[in-house]
Amino acid sequence: MNALAVLLPLLLLALPGARPDDVRIGLFSLFKPEVVEVRVASGDGANLTASGPDGHALIRRGESIAIRLSGGRLHIALNAGQQLLIATETRIIPSGAAVLELNLPGKIKRAVRGELLIDTGSGGRGPLRIVLTTDREAAVSSVVAAETSQRKTEALKALAVVVRTFMFAHPGRHSSEGYDFCDTTHCQFYRGEQALSDLGASTEIEEAVEATKGEVLGFKGRTVEGYYTATCGGMTVTPSMLWGGSTSYPYRRISCRWCKGSRFDKWERSAGIAKILGALSEFLGSRVSLSADLATDRDPASGFVRSITIADGTARTKLTADAFRRAVGLKLGWNTVLSPTFAIERHGPRFIFRGHGFGSQIGLCEAGALAQAIAGRSYRDILAFYYPGAAISEPTAHE
Repeated sequence: MNALAVLLPLLLLALPGARPDDVRIGLFSLFKPEVVEVRVASGDGANLTASGPDGHALIRRGESIAIRLSGGRLHIALNAGQQLLIATETRIIPSGAAVLELNLPGKIKRAVRGELLIDTGSGGRGPLRIVLTTDREAAVSSVVAAETSQRKTEALKALAVVVRTFMFAHPGRHSSEGYDFCDTTHCQFYRGEQALSDLGASTEIEEAVEATKGEVLGFKGRTVEGYYTATCGGMTVTPSMLWGGSTSYPYRRISCRWCKGSRFDKWERSAGIAKILGALSEFLGSRVSLSADLATDRDPASGFVRSITIADGTARTKLTADAFRRAVGLKLGWNTVLSPTFAIERHGPRFIFRGHGFGSQIGLCEAGALAQAIAGRSYRDILAFYYPGAAISEPTAHE
């Protein structure tokens, strides 16, 4: 086992309220919530504690509470609104393995296991900060479930190791915001119990996670950064290519024949010019006119986009491929520009995007891992393909 994998659990002990096998996940930050409803969906109920006098309550199975941010305070409605608590923060601690269902009215629902901290956000100015403290291995299971639809055991094991490795390699990624990871693809896509709702899939995934419990990837004494992508499109990229700057990621590009049959090996999408330029205007905070054009600086061999220049009259604005994809994705959805390897053509009122791969294209290729598992390769073979020379730590009694 590498030294960092041994040290990180000790570092986690220093995080307020954390246990060594826990992770803290910030929920719903993209939605900037002002109201959340919490219901005990199953189990023996939950205990609520809130700052201020009389800040204790029992939430029974099937009961729900509503928490609204108003005037820099939490307004917590209990017993169908008959009792109201005013606080700056509240903790909801389920009894045993109770499942809590969170609802942002009109937006999204999510079921989770673990303890909730809800407070008034940065400096009491909102939006609500909702932090789930949950078991690391349970979080690994949820992420693996959210990332996969077609499933083979050895591919699930490989992904579980990489998901866990990411957690160890990026401790406290959002520590300035009061948690370790967010629930979006900025960190890892976390959907809670919803991703494990299918019993057959849940059993298969949990068995794969249990079979690799505690295992992480290391290279020359350092934990690998643990990136992965839905489909690499035949060639992975590196973090420095995508995000720039220096990185400890030890690998160059990996040529992958295994995802050749994926539906995202090659793709084509289109969107209205007005919508694309409107998304860029919102992202940049300044208007981009409808006559603006987009020019890509692409690697000629692979098609990887190094940057995109927005030419609007005499003005020139350059974005990285990652920034461009985020600008479009935040407004139009992440299925518009699927990867950083693409070309742009302007046809009448629409932009046409053609490319390879789906996701960041860094690290383990999930489509390739699935194909390798179908071909009979083990999860260790799969990991060795995408992370050459990496050591897989052996599980210990307490990781």
